[in-house]
Amino acid sequence: MRRQIVGAFFAAVAAGGAALLTGGLTGPAAADAATAGTHAAAYPVIDTSSQAGYTASGRWIRFVGTTVKVPVPPAAGYSHYAEVVLSGTHVPPVTLGLKPGGGAGSIGWAVGVAPFGMGGGTFSLAPAVGDSVRIDLYYNRSGGGVAATATDITTNKTQVVNIGEGKNAVFNDAEVACVLKNPASSPTADSRLWQFTDTAVTTYNGVRGTMTGPWTTSEVVDTTNGGASGQMVLSPSFLFNNNANFGVWIRAFLLK
Repeated sequence: MRRQIVGAFFAAVAAGGAALLTGGLTGPAAADAATAGTHAAAYPVIDTSSQAGYTASGRWIRFVGTTVKVPVPPAAGYSHYAEVVLSGTHVPPVTLGLKPGGGAGSIGWAVGVAPFGMGGGTFSLAPAVGDSVRIDLYYNRSGGGVAATATDITTNKTQVVNIGEGKNAVFNDAEVACVLKNPASSPTADSRLWQFTDTAVTTYNGVRGTMTGPWTTSEVVDTTNGGASGQMVLSPSFLFNNNANFGVWIRAFLLK
């Protein structure tokens, strides 16, 4: 009930105040801002204590990729990163992440754990703030396992890291999301942390889509207690641009 009320409230704001929300913005930025306070009620919601974005599941998935622009480093207490993930029921998840601020060590990968210090490794590719970076994971069933690729579109530099995950892995879930360590205090206003664009998913037999396709799409949100009864900390905007784009926003919340 709480989510329905909040969704209805923000839907009314978006409908009645779109001109205010999108003033001075065009293209994807305007579309994301216009839906910043809304949720995709048509999709099942997965409550977590650390992530927000979308998943595609229910089919064998060999590829997931998205493009982001490297934001400025977060304020103290707001540690986060963007990620793409391939996971399955009987295989550890493979994650490729990108941290704000860019520079050395800002792109990291891991298997079965979170990147950036818990396992895996980092890329030598060092994008700068403002660079557009494509991150993707591709599973080669014929050999070689998963290839993690990062391309700095701004500088036209690419790096590939081959991660051996075997020939018989079954990845049936792809996630594109922001991972956030929940802050001890609330921001004073909603703000966008990441904007994901040109997101793509491909199945083992070559069926292509965006975050939607012949698979189940779910919305992932972050709450204060990891459940539906918690206050919203982090959530995505509606999908737009043929369901390939969305923003992830940190919400103004009050800890009880």
